[in-house]
Amino acid sequence: MRKYVLTTVMAVLMLMFLLPHTGQAASSGTKILFDNQELANADVLTVNQTTMVPIRVVSEELGYKVGWSQSAQQVSIVNGPDNIVLTINQGTASINGALVPLSQPAVAEKSTTYVPLRFVSAQLGMQVKWDNAAKTVFLFTPGNPAGGQIGTTVPGTSGETTAPTPNPNPNAAVLQAISFSDNRLMVTTDRTVSVKDSVLAGPDRILLELSNTSISPSLGSGLGVGDVGTVSASNADNVSQIRYFIPKSNPNNVQVVIDLKSANTYKLSTEGSSIFVALDKAAAPNTNVGGNGKKVIVIDAGHGDHDPGAVGNSIREKDINLGIALKVEAMLKKNPKVDVVMTRSDDTFLELKERVRVAQNVKADVFVSIHNNSGSAAATGTETYYQRAGSKSLATILHKYLLAATGLTDRKVQYGNFHVIRETTMPAALLEVGFVSNAKDAAKLKDEAFQQRVAEAIAKGLFEYLGV
Repeated sequence: MRKYVLTTVMAVLMLMFLLPHTGQAASSGTKILFDNQELANADVLTVNQTTMVPIRVVSEELGYKVGWSQSAQQVSIVNGPDNIVLTINQGTASINGALVPLSQPAVAEKSTTYVPLRFVSAQLGMQVKWDNAAKTVFLFTPGNPAGGQIGTTVPGTSGETTAPTPNPNPNAAVLQAISFSDNRLMVTTDRTVSVKDSVLAGPDRILLELSNTSISPSLGSGLGVGDVGTVSASNADNVSQIRYFIPKSNPNNVQVVIDLKSANTYKLSTEGSSIFVALDKAAAPNTNVGGNGKKVIVIDAGHGDHDPGAVGNSIREKDINLGIALKVEAMLKKNPKVDVVMTRSDDTFLELKERVRVAQNVKADVFVSIHNNSGSAAATGTETYYQRAGSKSLATILHKYLLAATGLTDRKVQYGNFHVIRETTMPAALLEVGFVSNAKDAAKLKDEAFQQRVAEAIAKGLFEYLGV
């Protein structure tokens, strides 16, 4: 999510001369300091008790390809691979085809577009401070040491400061992981929670309410009450996106929403501290994990989000891991005798213990963690790790297929005391496909055809091991 939320904010800039004048905005007489420099002619508005700041103050130094469609009343912003579309008078933005809600529609005053202060802080990643006595908003760019610690008083000012509170209920259960794969939502908390599900229409949605629950900082860094995190569902037939947030109406709970393209029946089930919502499909109505005697395979793409893993030769390990993992998932889903569960299906982060928890909750038959190595520029090759004696056979079979697919130096099957293959109780292996630090290995790892061969090899090894 973080890789494109920055450009979402910038999209509103194009509305500057297009939005109708609103009669709900009132000038607050508040100053804005950007990295401790006062912005001239930059006022703050209050709209429906929401503090609004001019988006221009955070966009002047950034350049984007921007288009405007008069007929569709849409602004489009292209930044690298990301495409953002905002439609006039709508409370959502389209980001790479997924709808992301805007907490408060932008308003136009004096030919300037304003957006919620909370939106700037939570979505743009800026540090935001409010000095009530001085009636001043302080904005600090990400990583600026002048910003100090969120929630503290800015040096040289007095009064109170406010900032988002990711976990307003510190004694609650914690939402640790959320993913969507194979038409099934999986939500994992650190302990069992009470969940209430309901169906909503206009638009069609499935709502889960997790009682006495907060959001882990690994999922919601910077998410305050009312702020929204999203999970991609780009490969789903009838799901546009998944949203999770702490509702303003009940800040002791967490809500998870499946945004549907049309009404869809489903089945809610729990395994340990994991909650599953399986959307019914006409061709395969039984989508329970491990139902009908299926073997359950957990695929773990190492690292994610703020943890890039190894970095070298213009690639990040987390991206290669996920690319291979998603291809493995696609291969496994072709076999009706297995059920695949992903610890992550997009660029999110899970603690190691949560990856283990996922596998334990679904009573997995096997667990495979996909990684890539780093070392000297000369280091190269493929290696596979096991930790427990009962996992060596799995590691050996997977390595046989993996080595043939990579064509890299054989670094053998080895013992490794890694958390995810040590703490799981089912046969588990950790794969190191190649070295991102080696230019030749890295060139292969970036190649989609190579990733596909690796994925097919992993699937073949799993099928042989499980006898399916």
